Amino acid sequence: MKKATLADVAALAEVSKATVSRYLKDENVKEDIALRIAKAIEETGYVAKAMKKAVEEEVKIGEKKKRVLKKQSTVNRGYRIALLCDQVMLPRTREILDAICKELYTQGCLLQVYFTQNREDLEETYLTSCIVNNMDAILVMSCSSVEFIQKQMRTTAIPIIYLCAKGEGITSVTIPETQAAEVLGKYLMQKQHLMIRYLGSNVQLANLHMEGIKEAYREVKQPHDFAVKISDGSYLDTYARIKELFAEQLDLLILQDDALAIPFAKYVQEYHISVPQNVSVVSFGGQDLTRIMSPVMTSVVYDYHVFAQDVFAAVQALIEKKAIPQQKNMFYLQEGDSVR
Repeated sequence: MKKATLADVAALAEVSKATVSRYLKDENVKEDIALRIAKAIEETGYVAKAMKKAVEEEVKIGEKKKRVLKKQSTVNRGYRIALLCDQVMLPRTREILDAICKELYTQGCLLQVYFTQNREDLEETYLTSCIVNNMDAILVMSCSSVEFIQKQMRTTAIPIIYLCAKGEGITSVTIPETQAAEVLGKYLMQKQHLMIRYLGSNVQLANLHMEGIKEAYREVKQPHDFAVKISDGSYLDTYARIKELFAEQLDLLILQDDALAIPFAKYVQEYHISVPQNVSVVSFGGQDLTRIMSPVMTSVVYDYHVFAQDVFAAVQALIEKKAIPQQKNMFYLQEGDSVR
């Protein structure tokens, strides 16, 4: 009788040979798929060969592995984590990645970053690499749809955490943009600013911010005049959008990111506009740039180090199959002299 092969098991279980191989190596495979593979191994008789190999490997490396695990400290986790990110054009994205890199390094983890350029073919290639290399967890930030990612990962049990994204049936660690914007909105309302313009380069983020600010005004039924202007993120285009905004009357300008303060400062200097006498300005981010400007800018400050700690806490909880801790508060309003 012909001996059963890996291909026979894969065909019977309706999975790839790579998935069967991962199962035999005791790597991440979803529970329902693992059950199908186990049944296929039993039915084909391939189980004896697989078990023999497993036993031999255990004899060779079992004791060594136990010694290594015993010596591993509680700080040096040794997790291997992959991060898929669209790009790093936005300063905010760079700050988040920098904070995550530092936190995972502190925790003894190895982080491998893939830039996807918003291309599904690259995402598929990188996700396949993560599966083949049996990464402990995968972080996803600003990539394709959740449905696409889940489709690529359907045969693996590797935990996936989505950063700065929400959706049903996914694990995510988010920045509370709407709540932060609502805090800013209440502050602006107290200052009696009603004609407000918003300048940004990310439509989704702008919508979250405006949702929070408008909610603060709606709570007290305060009439308001809000408008949003989106640039392509470059300084030249941002400068052009600022020029368009100042063609109309406005009380206050909200900057989506601190970096937008650079073209703003150029514009008000060239046109002799005084801040905050002629117009007030605030920003989201709280980078050092806002503290060295004249006047010092009022801003919503994000502590990305706290965000990175929440990311690691979620990774550790999923790997160890524990409940994910509640996220910590990571923002506050820092008042400067840029609001009259």
